[in-house]
Amino acid sequence: MKNILLKLFNRNTPKQPESYDFDKNNPLGDGGERVDFTYSDNLDISKLDLYQQNHIQRYLFAKRIIQQGCDCGDFACGTGYGSVILSKKANSVLGIDLNEKVISEIKKRYQNIQNVSFENKNLLEIDFENKFDTIVSFETIEHFTEENILRLLNLYHKALKDNGQLIFSVPYMQEESENAKKLGFHLTFEINEDKISNWLNEIGFTVEKNYYQNYKTHTIHENLDDKEFIICIARKNA
Repeated sequence: MKNILLKLFNRNTPKQPESYDFDKNNPLGDGGERVDFTYSDNLDISKLDLYQQNHIQRYLFAKRIIQQGCDCGDFACGTGYGSVILSKKANSVLGIDLNEKVISEIKKRYQNIQNVSFENKNLLEIDFENKFDTIVSFETIEHFTEENILRLLNLYHKALKDNGQLIFSVPYMQEESENAKKLGFHLTFEINEDKISNWLNEIGFTVEKNYYQNYKTHTIHENLDDKEFIICIARKNA
């Protein structure tokens, strides 16, 4: 199961070697939920595996987008490398993840980085108000039912300062296949630009720009024929 986990989610994902084991490559992988590597300034990205390269590119993209000196939330931060990347430009980064073991480990891993902190919390229970300039939340909302997606986006809206920025990604038009449903990670499918726009407009966000990504190049583009992920930048309405 672990060897093929993410292939089931993405129809066009290039094949890894037969020996690839997700949790062996990602010790804090949690059965396929999180990629795991330690970030440092001298990290050679070319040596990361397929999934790790795909994920890190989203955070490098977000780092380019966020404002210098901002206060940033990294919600569903996983193993924390993305929070560290964002901290290179942000004044402060708070990473939140549901997995207590993961949070405990990354607190130790990145304990020397002064402007990053981590909390173990259910995102549906956050209670921040006007705290963040930017919230980054990659590969998150598809793990919720549509009803709870609206709850979550409302909590993000409340947590952002006026005119705050939301940057998030989801699988693009993932089919509600039997395999995907059996794995149980994702609860909402067939997400596209219109569905995202409707959710955000209902809560009080405006979509500024959509970008796209796939496993072939990993890089993020405004236009892409083979879309596997959509990265949305939205703004909290004044």
